[in-house]
Amino acid sequence: MFSVKDKIVFITGVSRGIGRAIARGFVEHGAIVYGSIRNEQYKDELLKENIYPVIYDVRNFQVAEKTLLPIYEKEGRIDCLINNAGISSNTPASLFKEEEVRKIIETNFEGAFFLCQTYYKLQKKYKIKQGNIINIASILGLVGTMLASIYSGTKGAVLQLTKSLAIEWANSNFRVNAICPGFIETDMTENMQKREELKNKILENIPLKRLGKPEDIVGAALFLASDYSSYMTGQYIVIDGGLTCQ
Repeated sequence: MFSVKDKIVFITGVSRGIGRAIARGFVEHGAIVYGSIRNEQYKDELLKENIYPVIYDVRNFQVAEKTLLPIYEKEGRIDCLINNAGISSNTPASLFKEEEVRKIIETNFEGAFFLCQTYYKLQKKYKIKQGNIINIASILGLVGTMLASIYSGTKGAVLQLTKSLAIEWANSNFRVNAICPGFIETDMTENMQKREELKNKILENIPLKRLGKPEDIVGAALFLASDYSSYMTGQYIVIDGGLTCQ
């Protein structure tokens, strides 16, 4: 029931961080993994790890169908879509320029929505009578913090999108769930990690007293992609070392 062996999985943003860890985890457990990258820089190293690279910028959602079609033509289906690609910003709310706001919204929310929509339509087109979507959100979609106004807004929107699609597509046997990572050791939190005082303050509020690693997110993704979560939809799993328990 926990198996993802031979499942066809498409994951956005696999060049590094959480996306890369999830892709590796699925490969290790026997899945056939396709992962999006924005350029060919990581192509060869991904292939060495049996992750099939797909050049796709989630902001360019007009070509989402064109991007996924070769996978359908080869595999006949996609068993699980994982919307992981995302960007953050440390810009104070009073200093945001429209271009930066638009970039974050297009990447974190619109990119996820249009890929969900495209996946739903293609599953129908290929007469696949089910679907499984996992959206990587954030605890900052649940709670607020300094210097994260637009990022938090988009991740909150992703959580509401998850719930709404779960209800709307339930009759099509689609499940839609989300994962909310806490502070994870990735490029996205690099600036915070370099500021010793800020990092220590965050660690004081994490019951497990450490930052998460990308690999800490893999287990939840495997569970949500497996048949053991078959009665679970419209929910989110928080993985934050206990930070939001307080």
